[in-house]
Amino acid sequence: MLIFKPETDFEPIRKAPVASFVNKVIMAAIELKVFDFLVGKGMTSFDLAKRLELVADRLEPVLDVLVAARLLVRTEGVYANTPVANEYLVSTAPLYQADGMRLITSFYTKVEDSILDLLAGKDAQVQSMKGDWSTMDAIEGTAQNAMSGGLSAVVDYIGRLPDFTGFTSMCDIGGNHGMYTLGVLEQNPEMKGVIYDLPGVLPLAQSRCEKLGFGERISTIEFDLKEDRLPESQYDVVVMSHILYVMKHDLSSVIERIAETLKPGGWFVSHHYAQNEMYEDLLSHVALEAMTRLSGYPSHVIEKEGLTDVLSRHGFTAVRSERVAENQMGLIVAAQIEK
Repeated sequence: MLIFKPETDFEPIRKAPVASFVNKVIMAAIELKVFDFLVGKGMTSFDLAKRLELVADRLEPVLDVLVAARLLVRTEGVYANTPVANEYLVSTAPLYQADGMRLITSFYTKVEDSILDLLAGKDAQVQSMKGDWSTMDAIEGTAQNAMSGGLSAVVDYIGRLPDFTGFTSMCDIGGNHGMYTLGVLEQNPEMKGVIYDLPGVLPLAQSRCEKLGFGERISTIEFDLKEDRLPESQYDVVVMSHILYVMKHDLSSVIERIAETLKPGGWFVSHHYAQNEMYEDLLSHVALEAMTRLSGYPSHVIEKEGLTDVLSRHGFTAVRSERVAENQMGLIVAAQIEK
């Protein structure tokens, strides 16, 4: 027999490559500044193709992909940005995400192209990927990702901590771009901050903070989370955003050092992903976890219950938490060291 009748639906598998294509269409549109041309006005595919010096008959279906992706709307042949495109994909927008999307796309592509080697334990590509984060493009991309995610919620949360107006010092472990430190210091002019990170990141982070006018209030110190200790009783608040995963296998060691560096009554604030029973997009969640572990990291989730237990064992009290609307997985956990 040569012809077999299917008994199950192949469509879910057939659709799998479409997501990759859609992302490439979005990236191409960003590079072409398509969304810039459509700010505040609509254009036909013919007019837009003329402005971009493209082939109109080929541009039209690409624009329709962006319509299906809810980044454009089409009304009687005229294309215009949706609110989300205006907020994140227009180059003059405060929350522009081009660098962030390039960074994530590049990282994902490297993992995707190396899945078989990574599964076999060949980690040369992993080491190469880790080095990619110590560039200004990566720092700007990471900053953009933070701004579109939980940054504003975390900064606002810290500003609501008891006695915040009396704080004078903070540190951001794995602070990279410095946006969390910048945001907190902007709320309290009496505070100074220290960014702890790997040596390749620090000159870029310091330069970035200086350009933004915080050079005299922010300093940077080389730090390896797996080995180094922090100065004792130094900070009113210690912040970690999407960093704690690195030490998920040894949270006690990290929390012990954080407890040591806080002033009596100081606060530790961790911003990270945690499981969410209400999570609707299971595929995206498990794909993120697979991407993380293939890249050589322990996990991309830390549960509140386990972290709370470790915090309690190291003298932290008043543990509190708040969900962040970030991939439906964002969580802020804060705890105060005993006074």
